[in-house]
Amino acid sequence: MNNLLHDMRFALRQLRRSPGFALTAILTLALGISANVIVFGVLDAMILHPLDLPQADRVMTFAPREFGYPMFSYPEVRDVRDHGTLFSAVAAFAMNTFGVEANGFTRHVWGDEVSGQYFRVAGIQPLLGRLLQPADDDHPGASQAAVLSWPAWSTYFASDPGVIGRTVRIDKHPYTIVGVTPRGFYGTEKFLQPEIFVPLANQASLDGVNWLESRREKNVFPIARMKDGVTVAQAQAEMDTLAARVARQYPKEEEGLQFKLARPGLVGDFLGRPARRFLTGIMGLAGIVLLAACANLGSLFAARTADRTREIAIRMAVGSTRWRVVRQVLVEAVVISILGGVCACVLSWITLTGLARWHPPTDYPMKFLVQPQPSLILMAFLTSIVAGLLFGVMPLGQIFRSDPNDAIKSGGNPSGLGRRWALRDFLLAAQIALCCVTITAAAVSLRGLGKAVATDRGFHPANAVLTKFDLSQAGYTGDTAAQVQQRVLDLVSRLPGVSAAAYANSTPLGDSSIISVFATQTTDLKPTNKAFDTYFYNVSPGYFTAAETPLLSGRGFSLADTAKTPLVAIVNRQFARSLFHVDSAVGRAFKNSSGQVVQIVGMVADGKYFLVNEDPQEAVFFPIAQQPSTVTALIVRTRPGARSTSSLAAAVSKTVLDLDPAIPIRVSSDWMGQLAFNLFPSQVATISLGLFGAFGLLLSITGIFGLASYTVTKRLRELSIRVALGAQARQVLFAALGRMLILLATGSAAGLLLGLATTRLLASVVFQASAQDPLVLFPVACTMLLSATLAVATPVRRALRVDPARLLRES
Repeated sequence: MNNLLHDMRFALRQLRRSPGFALTAILTLALGISANVIVFGVLDAMILHPLDLPQADRVMTFAPREFGYPMFSYPEVRDVRDHGTLFSAVAAFAMNTFGVEANGFTRHVWGDEVSGQYFRVAGIQPLLGRLLQPADDDHPGASQAAVLSWPAWSTYFASDPGVIGRTVRIDKHPYTIVGVTPRGFYGTEKFLQPEIFVPLANQASLDGVNWLESRREKNVFPIARMKDGVTVAQAQAEMDTLAARVARQYPKEEEGLQFKLARPGLVGDFLGRPARRFLTGIMGLAGIVLLAACANLGSLFAARTADRTREIAIRMAVGSTRWRVVRQVLVEAVVISILGGVCACVLSWITLTGLARWHPPTDYPMKFLVQPQPSLILMAFLTSIVAGLLFGVMPLGQIFRSDPNDAIKSGGNPSGLGRRWALRDFLLAAQIALCCVTITAAAVSLRGLGKAVATDRGFHPANAVLTKFDLSQAGYTGDTAAQVQQRVLDLVSRLPGVSAAAYANSTPLGDSSIISVFATQTTDLKPTNKAFDTYFYNVSPGYFTAAETPLLSGRGFSLADTAKTPLVAIVNRQFARSLFHVDSAVGRAFKNSSGQVVQIVGMVADGKYFLVNEDPQEAVFFPIAQQPSTVTALIVRTRPGARSTSSLAAAVSKTVLDLDPAIPIRVSSDWMGQLAFNLFPSQVATISLGLFGAFGLLLSITGIFGLASYTVTKRLRELSIRVALGAQARQVLFAALGRMLILLATGSAAGLLLGLATTRLLASVVFQASAQDPLVLFPVACTMLLSATLAVATPVRRALRVDPARLLRES
């Protein structure tokens, strides 16, 4: 133990004498390990770890057999609840926005409309009061009970235990708060946090439209708890039987119905599958960064051991054994690994804590439940110890092969240096190759983000404000809501600087909805006879002008398109191609899901409706007078330079609230800013891969610089003799760094080939990723060349400025 403490004190003294080496090694190790721990922490929280519910492995959701959005009609979920035998509880929930009036103030709140067995599926107990029960959801109006989430209780009601029994108004309807969920329960999706829970049976009074009994309206997410002892395979077999029975019973609405059990938390497989691909890809790149960091550290330790050849030789000459020297080297490596591990733990803790507090750029109640688990921190520390031992073992061959007599005679510079390939050379080549892969990934992500930003959305959000609100939350319905919408439109159109204004029930890349389309000759409107599903929007006259969506042919909507006139629609070009196989559909017709014939009066350019990187999709626009909706997305466009969008957004909000202060505004801001969430995946990929690329570039520069400096330092005497004998600068440079150039070229070529080979991996992280893109390969090659130039600049100057007379005298 005394010898070990002595070795540790000696190692600390050695590190103090070489602060540059110590700092580089510690930071390299800390960054490499923390990157992996952070990514694994997110992967564990979002993918590997189940929902934080009792017996979470028993909780399942339903998904379509084919990949798609896992929403079903409430009657379908009710069929499983009433006729299934392998589930102890089956429930449905629908996320919605509410205007909650309390303490004289109406605020916009996100919540869940849940069926009676929802909290039985969750398996939780209330913090205060009680939770919703089947009796609360027995029939519409059975109960006006509401349950608060713990964050809503603590934020809006100051954690007042007397809130139980208190009456609040939800969309102007009185509800009684009967309970508060426990802390740590955030609903049954991992990234959405509802603030209030109300009975699903009251859906019609809250939404203004009754879809609970419709088998065509797919508006709810199902969730179920399997009975103890039931396997997923058994439950899936029963689900198949139930689906077939329902399809036979309701052939017109349910033909082709299928259920597939999936894990809840990320909207089933809809977000779970891409999230798994994304995080797995990021984890692979993080592993590459760690390998590059370890290669860099191994190279540094090998070079440092070679640089201490004379010191080691003298120690062995005065009686130290090789094992004693080895132990000293390993202790020094362990000390560095401990310090690096501590730094990695701190970085991981800070980053994961920041992610848990971060709110993505959206008005949805999103939050990533990523917490720095003690097990992750322990993993970071153990990984640093293992890595330290690995790169500490690398120089052992040098120690065992060294001859103390030769080392002392040569001054620590053994003969033949520069002519033998050493371990550090191969480590450097491997490091350059791995770093080249991370730089390629960063270039691919930047290219993908550029494509996402530059893509044609079919509308122009610049210089426009988007204000969203739901008039039903203020008690307006039917004709009254339409009158308020028109009144708001008239008022904001007269605001200074406004060039155009219109409203819709939703906007592209926003809260898009889907309906089924049938050809006019179709008489049996069963699901298998539909032509396709299409995005639809109910818009006011002037919408296409306000949104700056190009009208290719036909006409726009007017005030003459009312509920008393024949149904009309405007479609995009993809709609015309999919249904009629032509580029112009004006004058043609189609049937909606109710069997009504709709006349096409105009056609607009294609756009983006759900995702920025989606393939061309069908879309149809209806006059909002023929498809009334209280949900309002108000678009107000200003002339360029007339006024800022922030001041216009404030003016629009004031106009709405002056008309009725009870209208809870969901959001009012720059339209471009509200689209930030659509670019969020590309931005996350770019930031993540950009950080890995920057770290890989840093590792590459430090690795090249370290080995180049070491090579020049150990060969100064040889270089001075060459200069004294008349060697030219080019010859001196090639003699000093020729091998470095070979290693750089070999590593870069291998890295580029690896980058090309990882296109499939990158495609799981970045949309339309291709390392074969010339706009990716060329910047990567230039980056590697520039980094190599910067790294060897100082050693090159030192080699070219060698003074042979001084060096020969000193030697």
